[in-house]
Amino acid sequence: MKVLGIDPGLASCGWAVVEKLPNKEYELLSYGEIKTEKISANDDLSSRLKQIYKTLQKVIKKYKPDIVCLEEQFYSKIAKNMVNTYLAVGVVYLLCGMLGIDVKTFSAKTVKLAVTGYGSATKLQLKKMVKLLLKFQKEIKSEHINDAAAVALCYLNTEGIQQEYV
Repeated sequence: MKVLGIDPGLASCGWAVVEKLPNKEYELLSYGEIKTEKISANDDLSSRLKQIYKTLQKVIKKYKPDIVCLEEQFYSKIAKNMVNTYLAVGVVYLLCGMLGIDVKTFSAKTVKLAVTGYGSATKLQLKKMVKLLLKFQKEIKSEHINDAAAVALCYLNTEGIQQEYV
């Protein structure tokens, strides 16, 4: 089973494709970070969203994931940040809807629990577990990519197991 995990955001959108192998181990097939920068005050929001759409479309067409998983967004006091993040989430839902791929969301606490065994794990603990589970030699420096890989692992550690035995 292949899962595309996404840590959505307008300025930085992390993604990771993780596959569960028949021997119950995981393989990190690919990962990346889509960075869209606001260059000027007149920057077109639609061009930044288009960049996210096109990049994720290429990833989905190349790796053909069985499902796309997102980390649910928490509420912030800075409304503009949340609106921009939700616009990026909307792009993911639109793309998946057009390609016929299911989308599943998980809270940060659920992701931490499924990956580390502790729902209040720190970012560092989560990062170490992702590296351990993926048997990854080098460190994933981007927090957004690491979170995307964790979301994919969360699905494979919880929901994916249920589907295997049905």
